[in-house]
Order: sequence, then structure tokens, then C-alpha cells
Amino acid sequence: MRPRNDDDNRRPACQQKRRLREPYTMRIEGVSKIRLYAECRCPSTDRSERLPTKWKMDAEVIQACNCAYGCPCNFNGHPTTGNCEAFVGHHIRKGMFGETRLDGVTFAVGYWWPKAIHEGNGIARQYIDPSATLAQVKALEEIGSGEHGGSSAILRKTIATLLPTKRAKIDWKYGEYIAAFKVDGVGEVQSDYVLNPVTGEKFTGEIVLPNGISWKRSVVTRIKKLALHDADLQFDHKDTAGFTTTVKSTEKGPA
Repeated sequence: MRPRNDDDNRRPACQQKRRLREPYTMRIEGVSKIRLYAECRCPSTDRSERLPTKWKMDAEVIQACNCAYGCPCNFNGHPTTGNCEAFVGHHIRKGMFGETRLDGVTFAVGYWWPKAIHEGNGIARQYIDPSATLAQVKALEEIGSGEHGGSSAILRKTIATLLPTKRAKIDWKYGEYIAAFKVDGVGEVQSDYVLNPVTGEKFTGEIVLPNGISWKRSVVTRIKKLALHDADLQFDHKDTAGFTTTVKSTEKGPA
């Protein structure tokens, strides 16, 4: 056994005990791979780093944005109108963040970017239904911080202004194609079928993204109404891109 020396005592505790965690790889659409590392916050170091918490979430998702049907951003394109405005709702069927259970929690996130998402300088705010406990709110804020992996580890890097979380009643109605959520006093999303412009027939179809950031498979819908009016998040749209899906996610991304 190698004798200890003074250098050992100056190392973070996790290094002294040889407990550094290995990096893992996340694959995302349009990027070959991203290496994510578990970091530490040991008493013996002045680095403000910490180990990410393991989490999992099985959720219904209703996604709306201001792009044309299907959203070119899903295929490494640029937003239809030059910028991105989105409102995404989630209802967690089952979930855990560390020891905190997330079953039944409903939340939404509003986004605005001046150009394409990857060009950054975005604004975001999370809205959480009042039925959530303080521990659940904290857990969702931690996941949204991007410090615990998942899609937030990518999206958070594009957000310049993260507004404080707001508690607001969220009405939730989920179905394939026909779905809706409403955040009291803030805004709403109404999803329906895309309609054939000639016959009026309902379109059915889906997008599959094997390396998707937020989801890997979703049906394509038409957003009849997309409205968000809160602080710097101000927009109204109709007949734009929508998606309804169920997603199983962990700190390693969507399954």
C-alpha cells in the first residue's frame, strides 16, 4: 500500500477515497455525443461543485411552439419565423428525484429565444401546480437547473434569464392529438389534429428522433391556441406546431 502524504490530505474527500464517478455519454439530435460528468462538493475543497442526484420521470407531455407543423428545429433547421416561443406542459405519472416522490405533479415551462435555440440568450420560467409540496417544487427546480443531467443539461445552457418559479393552478387534459393545459392567469395550450387544407381530413402521423433531446417519439399535432403572458414571456399563436407524447426520462435523457 502506498504511504499517505500531505498531498493526499489536500485532495477532496471523494478523491482520497477513490470515489470519482465515471462520465457517461448522452447522444442528442444533431450532435454526435456529449460527455457529462458527475462532480462533487466536498468539505475539503473550495469548488462549488456537487454530485448530481439520480432521478426518473414517466410523464405526459404537451408541447407547443410558434413554428410550422412538425417544427424544423427537430431536424437541425431554424425556427420558421426566425425566433422560438414555446410552452410545454408535463404531468408526471410516476417519478422520483433522489428520495422525493413526484407522482401526480403537474408543471409547465415557458420559453422564449430571440433566434434559434442553440444560439442562446433565452428566457424561461417554470410554473408548478399548488398541489405540489415544497419538496417536490425544489426537486423540479433542481432538475430544471441542468445540474442533474437530462434534457435540462442541454437547454439550460441556452437560457440567459431564468425567472423565479411561479405557483399557479394548472388544468390538465391529455390525449393523443386532442389535449390541453391551462396555467391560471398566465396562458394556455390547445392541441388538435392537423387538418388537410383541401378535404379537411384529420392528419395522423408521428416523428421519431432516436437521439432526441426531450423525447424520441411523438405524434404531430396542430396547436389551435398558444398563449403566454407573463413578465418577458409575451406571445399568442394559432395553427402552429404541436406534439403530444409520453416520455420516460432519467438523468441520462429520454428513454
